[in-house]
Amino acid sequence: MTIARRYNTEAARLLPHMAEDPVVDPAITTANDIDEIVFRRSEFLGGMACAILAMLEQQDGDTA
Repeated sequence: MTIARRYNTEAARLLPHMAEDPVVDPAITTANDIDEIVFRRSEFLGGMACAILAMLEQQDGDTA
């Protein structure tokens, strides 16, 4: 599963009221690309994307 798919899943779970706003192309493979794309949409969403990506990184560290 790509990082974008994982991000989209978490964004939908944590921000259900935001609908499709934080969603990115599931083929994206880098966290930096996700952050840049979402931040361009809105600073708030960019901050949330950063937090979600940090949570995913922490989860990866917990399972490694």
